[in-house]
Amino acid sequence: MSHSETMTPARPGTHTKLGEVSSEFVAGLARRAGEPDFLVKRRAAAWAHCQDTPFPGRLEELWRRTDISGLKWDALAVEQEPRAVVRTTADLPAELRAQIGPPEERSALAVTLDTSVLLVERDEALAKLGVTIAPFAEAAKANPALVERLIGTTVRLNESRFTGLNAALQGGGVLVHVPAGVEVPKPIRILLSRSAPDLAMFPHVIVAVDKGAKASVIHEYFSAGEPGVGVVVPVTEITVGENAELHMATLNRWGSNVLHFGVERARIGRAGRFHWTFAALGGKLMKSDMELHLEGEGCEAKFSGCYFASETQHFDFHTFQNHVVGNSVSDLLFKGALRGRARMIYQGLIRVHKDAQRSDAYQANRNLILSDKARADSIPSLEILANDVRCTHGATVGQVDEEQIFYLMARGLSKHEAERLIISGFFEPVLERIPSESLRALVTEAIERKAAN
Repeated sequence: MSHSETMTPARPGTHTKLGEVSSEFVAGLARRAGEPDFLVKRRAAAWAHCQDTPFPGRLEELWRRTDISGLKWDALAVEQEPRAVVRTTADLPAELRAQIGPPEERSALAVTLDTSVLLVERDEALAKLGVTIAPFAEAAKANPALVERLIGTTVRLNESRFTGLNAALQGGGVLVHVPAGVEVPKPIRILLSRSAPDLAMFPHVIVAVDKGAKASVIHEYFSAGEPGVGVVVPVTEITVGENAELHMATLNRWGSNVLHFGVERARIGRAGRFHWTFAALGGKLMKSDMELHLEGEGCEAKFSGCYFASETQHFDFHTFQNHVVGNSVSDLLFKGALRGRARMIYQGLIRVHKDAQRSDAYQANRNLILSDKARADSIPSLEILANDVRCTHGATVGQVDEEQIFYLMARGLSKHEAERLIISGFFEPVLERIPSESLRALVTEAIERKAAN
């Protein structure tokens, strides 16, 4: 596939089903990847956890409104013959080349397709500065101490059946590490894509910026659409060190057949600055846990998120702003639009621990309903154990303002054009924060296509 022009399914090979996975199979994954002992043991422990842990059911609070009991997990493939590595972006499938933008907009690029890492490239200057952008297998061989220090420290393998499956069956993982004091001038791009039908993917991404470092990372999920059902169970671990700065952009543009069950978690150290831009546009079902853990005095975390669900898309988001120490600030704004028979559930929690005095936390969820059958359930909440804090939260669900429609129509726009303009303005505060002009254009275009339908 090194010069393929289309995202064709993987070559015929071994396609083990999830229902056929055993401890011996998991050990074989580690052996074929040449993983060090700590990763071999990690996979084994994770699979043992999976054997004793069922998938979540609707009796659990965070799963009450999302039913996955009908998904035939055991029939999904979890292994395929590895895809060929390519040398340059010109050798990537055409659909992927169209997503990555011009090289002058990035410092580095990692591209995965299904369970394989196809390409990793980076500016020569980054290598001299000690910046790591590498597949997990390669990073674990070159610097096992670094991988062992970072993996599993933010998301534990035994938190759920999903985190266990990810740790046991991980494939297509990428590690980004920026050492202390290093500033990466342009964004690092990570593109996770898929094209194989009826395949379950378990990508693991680690992004760590050490003390005083600065970086921007764009983390994308993309597929053009393939037959069958696609399942993705990703884990993303983010660490922002003391006085470090990281802008993370997470963008979901899966095809309409994909079910996504993700855990994405950031830990921010003393005086660290973290800005998370998030956009969810694709997929059939998306269940995502996004957490901010403020663990160092004087740290700040900002979350700017948006989503647009249409037809029968089902989005279920859980955010957690966890103030472990005092003098910390978190600011979350999550905006979305829904049309057709789409459903969105948002459950957000701000927790301020008893010793986290002088914490400042804000949480807001705004929803724009564009049809009479769309539905948004917004459940913000606070858990405050300290007495010297400033915490506010709120949620709104409403339709497009008819007065705004009338005003724009009075100036020559059709009703449809007026509605599209209002929707674009609704999302603009989030979209303008995407740290790449070409990517911002792609996401804006995707939103406008949804608004036009």
